[in-house]
Amino acid sequence: MKRFKTLHKTLQTYLLFILILSVFLISGCGGGDSAGTGNWLPSSAPTVTSTDPVDAATGICSNKIVTAVFSKAMDASTITAAGTFTVKETATGNNKPGVVTYNATTRTATFTRTTNYTTGLSYTATITTAAKDTEGNALAANKVWSFTIGATVCANPSPPGIADPVSCAGPGPVDLGTAASFGVLVGPAGGATFTITNPTSVTGDTGAASYVPAGGVSTLVGTKYTGVDALYVSAKADMLTAIACAEARTCNFNYAVVTDFGTVAVTPGVHCVTAAMSVSTPLTINTPGVYVFRSTGALTSAVNATVAYGGTANASNTSIFWVPTGAATLLANTTFLGTIMPGSSAAITLGANSTVTDGRLLSNSDVTVNTNTIAIP
Repeated sequence: MKRFKTLHKTLQTYLLFILILSVFLISGCGGGDSAGTGNWLPSSAPTVTSTDPVDAATGICSNKIVTAVFSKAMDASTITAAGTFTVKETATGNNKPGVVTYNATTRTATFTRTTNYTTGLSYTATITTAAKDTEGNALAANKVWSFTIGATVCANPSPPGIADPVSCAGPGPVDLGTAASFGVLVGPAGGATFTITNPTSVTGDTGAASYVPAGGVSTLVGTKYTGVDALYVSAKADMLTAIACAEARTCNFNYAVVTDFGTVAVTPGVHCVTAAMSVSTPLTINTPGVYVFRSTGALTSAVNATVAYGGTANASNTSIFWVPTGAATLLANTTFLGTIMPGSSAAITLGANSTVTDGRLLSNSDVTVNTNTIAIP
């Protein structure tokens, strides 16, 4: 009997130990806490899933735009920080000057060289572990790849200050270079102003030497750049190049008097007006292609005017550019398509509740908006 009592007591002690150990293990393994937060492992580190050019590629265009795609959404500020994404001559280790940008939608980092690469030389691109995702996780390891330059020049977006002769001549879209990411880009540093009379929505970057904001809250799906930012400076140079290219294209259609394009059955090409141009009645773009509307005067719209896609044309197969010599003024409730980029340092003004979609406001002068919606393609 005494031996049985001793065994029973030993068994009770063992079971109590097992119970205490189980509670400890459950608590320690994230079974939950009083706040309900639990204990979570950190998320995985981001990686570079693809590059263009690929590693060891040869015969690369001397004006190549170098890109890298990430596995996860990245913190743009870590990508564009100095020294994170570099391209160097492989033999000498000398840095190639360029501008780095990041597209959050495609998770793509882009290195746009300031001058063309040298034919026959090899270059090494590096993205360091300073690059972090939006959760703060650093790149798992430095991403390094190399490529060798050939003798050709490709028709890709131009770098700051370099005109691409292919895009200047057409018939493709006007090459905006680094200005392409901007929904609103405003004039020379130290001069022009981006005035937001009433809260406005911009999908795309904004750049201006001076901002005059509204009292309410505007919406920006992009990055705000000022006169001190390198990308603003380069985008402004590319904007001027693009305007010059658009103005230099050969006219396919000529109009000798003030023209309301709402009354014209337009087809793709360069439409040149030796006077002012307007849209007073609905303009429907039915045929896919590139449209350049150019005038020696101003661009205006009537109240409630519309420019819309029809037929088989849409944002993926059609590009529209408005290039007046004079100011561009869209009156209230206008619905507009395309990039507006006046020459001769002319201003852009949008009336209340007007929209510009699949386009941009690019001006070497002032831009004034008023309860508007602007969205890049």
